Amino acid sequence: MAIEDIFRALEEQADAEVSEILRVAQVQADAMVQEATDEAARITEARVAAAEESVRIKSAKAVNAARLQVRRDLAAVRDEAVDRVFAEAAGKLAALRGTDEYEPVFAKLLSEATAGAEGSCEVQVAPDDADLAQKIVATMGLEGSVSPTLETIGGVVVAYEDGRIVRRNTFESRLDKVRGLAQAKVAEVLSR
Repeated sequence: MAIEDIFRALEEQADAEVSEILRVAQVQADAMVQEATDEAARITEARVAAAEESVRIKSAKAVNAARLQVRRDLAAVRDEAVDRVFAEAAGKLAALRGTDEYEPVFAKLLSEATAGAEGSCEVQVAPDDADLAQKIVATMGLEGSVSPTLETIGGVVVAYEDGRIVRRNTFESRLDKVRGLAQAKVAEVLSR
């Protein structure tokens, strides 16, 4: 029986060693699973944070782009409204020519353009205003000539010293001066 006892002892020793190896392997496997789980959690957390940051950046860009588009649209509406008003004003001013109200307005524009200047001048007017300009130049006692070469809806351009000094006093030049102020005022009102 001694051999049976030896085999049984060897078998028990082998079972004990297998159990120990399995226990150590299980501990190592559990540690590896825990480490992998922790690493997966870190990776997931990092990717979620990166995705959140990406979404935040994209949404900020989208909001900024939308705000910029709103400003562009608002500026276009503002400019269109100002253009429409000034086109209407230019039309009404152009309609003054040939009316009784136009002569005193034309005389005032010519008077302002020549105020404080001395010497001979060239009064440039639209062809339709040539006769009126001749009459007012004579009435004012101005020294110079009338040149019906100007394209304008009304008013004058007066040139002194062979064109080195030019004074514009046309309806268009007056509208242009007011236009910048009007656009700024409309922009101020719309931005409130």
